[in-house]
Amino acid sequence: MEKQVMILQDFGYSEHEYNGETIAKRGFLLDDGIDFFYAEMPSNLARREKETTFDPKRQHTVQGAWTAQKRQAQDGRDYYINNFYISKLK
Repeated sequence: MEKQVMILQDFGYSEHEYNGETIAKRGFLLDDGIDFFYAEMPSNLARREKETTFDPKRQHTVQGAWTAQKRQAQDGRDYYINNFYISKLK
């Protein structure tokens, strides 16, 4: 999917350990003029773009994919969460 977006917030680059592996990410709050949503650059892209400054005053083109994950609430009910993973941001 490709959208024109404004960057409302850049949460910056971060790393954490998971099962002995270093996981990197860079998160953004984006606005496409209709909705605002959280989007994340996964490890390799986040590492390449960690020093890039994105101008929040101009429109950007984002490419990526939505995923849905099934979760279970404490009371046993199933629910889903959506994630948007960025493959390109310019």
